[in-house]
Amino acid sequence: MPAARVLSGSSRTRRIASTALAACGLMLLSATPGWASGAIRWHGCGAQQPPSLQCGELSVPLDYHHPHGAKITLGFNRLRAADRAHRVGSLIVNPGGPGGGGSGVVAVEAAGRHLWNPALHERFDLIGMDPRGVGTSTPIRCDPDVYNRPVSLFPTTKAQFDRLASWARAFGRSCRERTGRLLGHVDTRSVARDMEALRRALGDGKLNFLGLSYGAHLGSAYAELYPKRIRTMALDAIANHSVSVNTLFSDAAATYEDTLNRFAAWCAQTSSCPLHGRDVLALFDSVVQRADQQPIPASECADGSCRPTVTGGEIRMNALFLLVFKDGVAAIGQPSWNDFANALARAEQGDASAFSMHLAASPTDDPFAALAINCADYPPEIVTYEDFVAKTLLGRVVAPHTRGASEAWLGILACMRWPVPVTYLPHSIMVRGAPPILLVGSTHDPETNYVWAHELRNQMPSAVLLTRDGDGHTSSWLQNSRTSDAIAHYLITGETPPPNTVYPD
Repeated sequence: MPAARVLSGSSRTRRIASTALAACGLMLLSATPGWASGAIRWHGCGAQQPPSLQCGELSVPLDYHHPHGAKITLGFNRLRAADRAHRVGSLIVNPGGPGGGGSGVVAVEAAGRHLWNPALHERFDLIGMDPRGVGTSTPIRCDPDVYNRPVSLFPTTKAQFDRLASWARAFGRSCRERTGRLLGHVDTRSVARDMEALRRALGDGKLNFLGLSYGAHLGSAYAELYPKRIRTMALDAIANHSVSVNTLFSDAAATYEDTLNRFAAWCAQTSSCPLHGRDVLALFDSVVQRADQQPIPASECADGSCRPTVTGGEIRMNALFLLVFKDGVAAIGQPSWNDFANALARAEQGDASAFSMHLAASPTDDPFAALAINCADYPPEIVTYEDFVAKTLLGRVVAPHTRGASEAWLGILACMRWPVPVTYLPHSIMVRGAPPILLVGSTHDPETNYVWAHELRNQMPSAVLLTRDGDGHTSSWLQNSRTSDAIAHYLITGETPPPNTVYPD
């Protein structure tokens, strides 16, 4: 389960981080010959979107084993290069997830909020592809009422575990009933084949791709299938599909714990931190313990968008979403470490709104595609209660404060009783004949373990590793950053930094 900020989080965090375009409800199309039918017919994206955006759709196979059978819709948008005279081509971007839509982050750039390195908009047509199941593509649909049923993600008895397993079974069945056959075909290899169909339809030659987090998982799948059709590929914050679910869980738990520890150290050294002078880890533990004994109210949830009270387990799960970016990302309203400090202080005072679990509001809500893609890409790790107890023990040992809470954890739990089989099992990536591929990792990323970048490098003979020595998830959205500049320079020119370059934060 690669890192996926859409899996869960406080209502406030999810509201400000949600940039994907609204799902269009496009349904399965009738069968037509070929893998991607027709040329792209670009059109406006609607009154709510910037006028500089153009939108398009392709018809692609539901099942690539039967390319002439049923079709689904692949949705995407385009922001044309600002410097037309020096345009390089098209650059497909994926912001992560799984479940993140490229169309949303390209729309942010079109609105003038400058999420990406400005050189990319100057020299490329930015293409925001929504993976199958997501956003403007044919969506995953599940029952929000089933998803919203209150259930502990950290049961302490077999009876509580049985209730959790029943929830997972009912949720999966609701997705199968509402989505139909697509639920069995949202694996990342199928998404990579969709991206190849889009590359061909764009007519701009070989692929230029920038994938963040889960986007690295998508990029490596494409490189394995089509290594010689790549011009440039930058994978930022590496989600590595070659590790086992057990390793993924323990690595994700450890890297989240590392970030919490580094936040505490930063707060001790930074006078502007709202918790400066406090024992931050002791405070975190005490707030979690108090919420486990008696859930803390969430005053901002009176509108029904999130749960009105917050447990300790929910604080441990959702604190991650306030720690993802040390300085925040203003363009999409992502919070900073200062915001996390304020949220923890508010929780101590009796208002845990920032940590409340979001409640799904529609059949195409953000978490659904993310969970479906995870369950298509990773086998069930927990089947019995004994499996669950062993996994929670591992979490407590690896991460004494957060105790195994992570985005991987919800994915593991939701896939316990998933109704369709895994279609893209973890495996060592075999990439041969590709041009230099740039892998970017930060030493203290809270969601993708730095070790994963090295493991993927070992599987890609042409890969060049660039390291940012610092905190925060991904490097492409950092402003005034040598790492972000190096990514943009590579994508434009094809020139990588020297192998194993390390830039300071």
